[in-house]
Amino acid sequence: MDLPTCPSCGASVLDEDAVECPFCGAAMKSSAKSSPSPKGKAAPAQTTPPKGQPARRSKRETVSDDDPFELERKQQEAAKVIPLARKPAKGKMFRVVCPMCDTQGFASPKVVGREVKCRNPECLAPVFTVPDPDAGERKSKEDEAPKEKKPSKLPLIAVIVIFSGAIGGAYWYLARVPDSSELTKPFDIPAINNAPKNTFVKGDKDKPNPLANPLTNPEQGTQTNQASVSAAKVKQDALQNMVELSRERKNRSKPFSRRLTAEAYAVAGDLTTAREQIAYIDTVSPPLPFYKIFPLIEIGWIQLKEKDQAGLKATLDQTIELAQKIPQFGGRDTLDLISRLAAFWIAAGKEDLATDLIRQYQAENDLAQLSAYLQIAQEANHHDFESLIDLHQLWKSPQWVATTMILVTHGYPDAALNWAAMAPESADRTEAVTQWALSQIEYAIRHKQQPDLSLIQPAEQKLSPTGNAQMLARCARELVLFKQNQTAEKFVDKAISLIKEQPVPKPLTLGDIKEVNSLRLPQTAPLEQLAQTYLQIACAQSDLGQKQAALQSLKNAVQSIHAIAPSQAAVKEKTNETSNFNFKDRIKDTYNLDTSDRVNLAVGDYKKQLRSLKAAAEDRNERLVTLLAQAARSGLASDAWNLVQAANQNTDLNLKDDLLETTLPAIIMGSVDSQNAALTSQIKAALTGNAPKLSKQDELIRQTVSLINNGKPEQAAHLINQSDLKKPWKGQLSLKLLSRLLNKSQFKQAVQFVTATKDPVLREDMLSTIGSVAVEQKQIGTVDKLLQSSNYSPTERISGYLGLITGIQAAQNDQPGSPPAKEEPAKKL
Repeated sequence: MDLPTCPSCGASVLDEDAVECPFCGAAMKSSAKSSPSPKGKAAPAQTTPPKGQPARRSKRETVSDDDPFELERKQQEAAKVIPLARKPAKGKMFRVVCPMCDTQGFASPKVVGREVKCRNPECLAPVFTVPDPDAGERKSKEDEAPKEKKPSKLPLIAVIVIFSGAIGGAYWYLARVPDSSELTKPFDIPAINNAPKNTFVKGDKDKPNPLANPLTNPEQGTQTNQASVSAAKVKQDALQNMVELSRERKNRSKPFSRRLTAEAYAVAGDLTTAREQIAYIDTVSPPLPFYKIFPLIEIGWIQLKEKDQAGLKATLDQTIELAQKIPQFGGRDTLDLISRLAAFWIAAGKEDLATDLIRQYQAENDLAQLSAYLQIAQEANHHDFESLIDLHQLWKSPQWVATTMILVTHGYPDAALNWAAMAPESADRTEAVTQWALSQIEYAIRHKQQPDLSLIQPAEQKLSPTGNAQMLARCARELVLFKQNQTAEKFVDKAISLIKEQPVPKPLTLGDIKEVNSLRLPQTAPLEQLAQTYLQIACAQSDLGQKQAALQSLKNAVQSIHAIAPSQAAVKEKTNETSNFNFKDRIKDTYNLDTSDRVNLAVGDYKKQLRSLKAAAEDRNERLVTLLAQAARSGLASDAWNLVQAANQNTDLNLKDDLLETTLPAIIMGSVDSQNAALTSQIKAALTGNAPKLSKQDELIRQTVSLINNGKPEQAAHLINQSDLKKPWKGQLSLKLLSRLLNKSQFKQAVQFVTATKDPVLREDMLSTIGSVAVEQKQIGTVDKLLQSSNYSPTERISGYLGLITGIQAAQNDQPGSPPAKEEPAKKL
């Protein structure tokens, strides 16, 4: 059969009714078939497109010029080639795409280099050869194969590059300019642009060797080291070094470095240079204008002290304007700022702005807690994190407490107490006022004054009787630490007198069907606060050796928790009763119901009530575990274990708590005195194989404390680095361990611990702490030498210098770690 041919390109066309040639786009003859040209008749001339227009071509050209019948041949051979499957199947997982119609199919990998048939029945070229996907890679490898060696020009190029680099480096060193120039702008890379997110972490290859510290043995020759160092010169050199380091490109965050440098100059009293550094914050990237508030606050405190009303107003206006740019979710940066800014505003007479600021931004989590600890320590220049940080209990309003303590530090105790009393919730007020009272006791003792009840009498007017009792008990425990036992007994006695005014709440019990259905649970917060008050009294009594009284107070605390909700055992018994065959009859008789629909509705309501009570019972059990764990860690491990056993064996289901199947036994056993082997054996014998072990947090604490105590700080840091716990909590643990080393004057091990820590932001905080503590421990020269080494990044070294400058300045003011003279808040401007 003769196929129609295109009059333009002469190609055979399968479609007999085609109007246009599918290959060149030319018009076909009107006849269905094309007949051969008569002998001697010239072939029709090839049409050409008008001038200026490109020739029309088919979208796909699959027919070669040498074989115009290739398309027809491939269609005839399609029946003999390997067909492609529509879906992948066992042995046919290799994906093949048709080059004509882009239809995909699947076959064995063995089809590479062979002809296959497209699964699209309308494909114009269904048969094609499968290409080798690895051919290009093999070709590139072949191209990379070493060829015949020829004389290389590399040595000459290397000499030119090195020479040019030397000239360029010398030019940069001699002609470098501040950050506002193009030469010192950071590279446009995500690691720097995302600097506020604190996500930049050094790779293992860049991590300094913990053993390569420049320290020899700081524990030896301390006095000689300090005598040979001028604190004033170290401070001046540190300020200059901070400026130089803030210009380096390897900064984790150049705005952060400029912020710390500006703060350092402000702390040192050089306000002119501090303002110059503040201006540089706007010239570096990324733009973080709210960073300027930090050094402005330091300037503002100086203006308040010097009663510079004009300067204070200008600074205050700047902070108010910049506060509009504080990011809502700025992480540590935001949390660090709001407590400092609120304290400054309160001292400057802007208490209403401070209230709105804290209520808008504060949070209740580990990050907010970490921020509060660091700001209190930094502002007070007192970095005893070992006693300050509680790894098992969060403040409910960390930034509210931090603001209170910063005001105390700057000499505004009355304003601090008024602020603490303004906290929105009773528990928040109690914790803020309690921290205020503790600061007054510590201040009196450190200044050789005799603390008594009159010292904290102003605070008693701010709290409820329960809150006052809790505050007094907590103060009594602080007095015991300072060996003021007689005064502590007076505080405990007054706390007990306040708490006796209200009876110990009775445990919540479940009665009959009507009582269960009508039960309304009491408010949790007052009972939780009462339980905490009894717990603090019990701990204070135990510290004073009043063991029997401490046990009774602890029982009262447990009973307060029992009043929050029914026990799990009691709820379970009531739930099991609903499965009895006569339960519907009991419901019917109890409520005198006359129809089955009303009975079913009543049964449904009763079961819904039991589900609600079950959730409350589980919450009660968790609170009980937390309470007894606190008691065990505070020296009441034996009493806590006795209460656990009594709760497990109680025949009254309303008082029965299955605490052996919680983490509590493991916590108690870990808190038992090492000399009390009998109690440890007793706990082990009572535990079953399914009893939960310590939580991840408690296990990490146990392991790292053991390593620190055994002189292995690097291993402790490694465990923290590898843990999958949240960074803020690990930060608190790290600071607590660092403080333990510093409190023992183990300076070399403290530096090793910091150097082995992986988180760069935490390393900055820890180096700042070491810098401040170095002044107290006569290690200024040691830390100055440490910060001049290249073991740390520029940002880390800047943080260390800031701590060093803060400590030196505080020592020069002759008030390290203690509040200054009492100041009055400024009048509203």
